[in-house]
Amino acid sequence: MSFWGGLLTARSHLAFLVGLAAAIFTVHYAGKLARAESGPAPGLAALASDEALALRRPAPLDADERRMARAAWSYFERNTDAATGLAGSVEGYPSTTMWDTGSQLMAILAAEDLGVISTDAAALRLRRALKSLRAIPLFDRKLPNKAYDTRTLEMVGYDNRPAPNGIGWSALDVARVLVPLWIVTWRHPELTPLVRRAVSRWRLGALSDGGALVGAQRRTDGAVERYQEGRFGYEQYAAKALLPWGVPVARAIDYRAHLAFSEVLGQRIPHDDRHPRRYGGTHAAVISEPWILDALEHGFDATTLPIARALVRVQERRFATTGKLTAISEDALDRAPWFAYSAVLNGDERWTAFAPDGTPVPQDLGFSTKAAVGWGVLFDGEYPDRLAAAARALVDARGLYAGRYDQDGAVNRALSLNTNALVLEALAYRARGPWLRPEEPEAPEARR
Repeated sequence: MSFWGGLLTARSHLAFLVGLAAAIFTVHYAGKLARAESGPAPGLAALASDEALALRRPAPLDADERRMARAAWSYFERNTDAATGLAGSVEGYPSTTMWDTGSQLMAILAAEDLGVISTDAAALRLRRALKSLRAIPLFDRKLPNKAYDTRTLEMVGYDNRPAPNGIGWSALDVARVLVPLWIVTWRHPELTPLVRRAVSRWRLGALSDGGALVGAQRRTDGAVERYQEGRFGYEQYAAKALLPWGVPVARAIDYRAHLAFSEVLGQRIPHDDRHPRRYGGTHAAVISEPWILDALEHGFDATTLPIARALVRVQERRFATTGKLTAISEDALDRAPWFAYSAVLNGDERWTAFAPDGTPVPQDLGFSTKAAVGWGVLFDGEYPDRLAAAARALVDARGLYAGRYDQDGAVNRALSLNTNALVLEALAYRARGPWLRPEEPEAPEARR
């Protein structure tokens, strides 16, 4: 085939790449203008004090970090289905969500970056997973279901029991998987046709009502109910991921839209003003994870940097007050209810933990390994160093344990996809800087 003939044959894939490139340029340029013209949202700049935490500069991994990377990758070697290429969300549990799958793809890219696996091995794993994303049945023929069996690609409930009609979709989860799908198109352009074939099936417009994020669930009577999804932190993280794909998310991406502040241990903490009590119990938990992911992938800006610093400082103050090392996030558990959100703040509650259904589980408040590693690679200083050292103590040959229980210090021995994926993503950041914005942060505070 001639060059021009090949170019004509590939025109749809080229158009897809050009469209994505134009979209990401638009988002990046718009973000630069917003930072230059408006600065941080009112009240956020004051969060950063004179003793502000300095950013940690990228550097080659040391021996302990390399050992951690290899251990984290071993989770994926054991828990990835050879036929479908999808990994289970926790050790030995063959179920995944789009959030898990997004984290898995990021783990593959990170392992490639770190030299844990070869480029050819990474491409093979990505190809298998992308073929499965192309093949999965869609909820309501619109979007990926909330959960799938990694062996069969069947739609399932969160208990991994078959749900032929699906249980709904999550805007946050779909947004998460779109992050690595974008990265794949420029890191492995030969896989762009597979990305295109997968995503072109998805009705991404259904994820928004024109400004806010929209999720869906199937009610017990079989009807599909749509609802606004996302709270401060996760909402903006997801909106940033969706915007390059043409999803209108103007309200969701605005940090000021639902911004409120509360004092926790003398530290002013930003949070969502939608109180769980007034919004049907929907949690508004302040946790580390969305801010860590945003920083690892986009880098800090004048809005997100002071928020992250405030979160690290309040966790450091809790350690100084209680003697309990604190790194707060959401995590799998090695005991019932098997998953919990540990939060700095949720409504009126401080230092709280609750199950996915909202049931309080104070005994499961935990120190999160992935949060400790994330803060440790992002910031320099005594407390981030202490967090990183504590995470190193939770490395096992099979991966990194989820963390420790705050109540008695016992190890939470859950081995989960998201813990080990975020560790790999963070270590790749440690070596190379932000995934999607590799230049130095533009916020003046970031250069201190």
